[in-house]
Amino acid sequence: MTTPSEVEARVAAGHALTRVEADQVMAWSNLVDVGALGEAARKARSGDEVTYGLVCGVEHTLDDPGEAGEVRIVATPPSTEVARQWVRAVAGRSKGVPLTGFSLADLLALAGGDHLALSEIAASLRQEGLEAVAEVPLDALGDTENVVEVVRAVQHGGLGAWRATVATAVSVEARLDLIERAVELQRETGALRALAPLPRLDPSTAPATGFDDVRTVAAARLMAAGIPVIQVDWPLYGPKLAQVAITYGASDIDGISPSDTLQLGHRRSPVEDIERQIRSAFAVPVRRNGRYERAS
Repeated sequence: MTTPSEVEARVAAGHALTRVEADQVMAWSNLVDVGALGEAARKARSGDEVTYGLVCGVEHTLDDPGEAGEVRIVATPPSTEVARQWVRAVAGRSKGVPLTGFSLADLLALAGGDHLALSEIAASLRQEGLEAVAEVPLDALGDTENVVEVVRAVQHGGLGAWRATVATAVSVEARLDLIERAVELQRETGALRALAPLPRLDPSTAPATGFDDVRTVAAARLMAAGIPVIQVDWPLYGPKLAQVAITYGASDIDGISPSDTLQLGHRRSPVEDIERQIRSAFAVPVRRNGRYERAS
């Protein structure tokens, strides 16, 4: 059984935990020890900085990206031609803001599961102005080998596949399986800039607990040393979990609204709110764009 001091020494040396070691850490009863390891791994990877992204999510039209660092097409296209039309329309009004869009699972469906056809679709969307797919759902693309080949296909077509997500994972064991998949995907392709390990859908019949969520964040940071960012989705998980997740290893908060009506006052604006939450976790907030570059 791996002891906290042994794991701490590995983390301090910059080593990623194996799946076996991660299983042992997840079984520790002391949640404080788990959090301390996750936070130590975060600081070893990114120091005191925690990034956040202002995301303008759109269906298929865009008025003005405002202060957004990323424009993200979130609708599911019924066909490749419609997807191209949407990208063309949005890219024409994005004012140079990085444009991402679509789930890789949806594009794979449009390609009929054919990797060559997927590469051609990616190339056509890149030509219209798309920079990267919006998400790579690790549990919706088949086994690990297929996930790797699918990502290679879109890369060959010229699109980035920067953000790995999880559609739904009930148990901690299933979540660790997908983190392990992300590690292998990064080893084979180097595509990922971020991993969002918490599921986007939490089954009402077997909802996860907050304990499961923070352990998952810690495991992701401890296992996935080769992935720059461990991310939490602000709209899905909110300020309370986002703040705690930072102390367990999260280094990026995604999905902050770029719109501010000022109805609640300047101190309650989205940017002020997220920066306050990050500082409350004793970290330094840094705004980034959709390419995970520091915003100018």
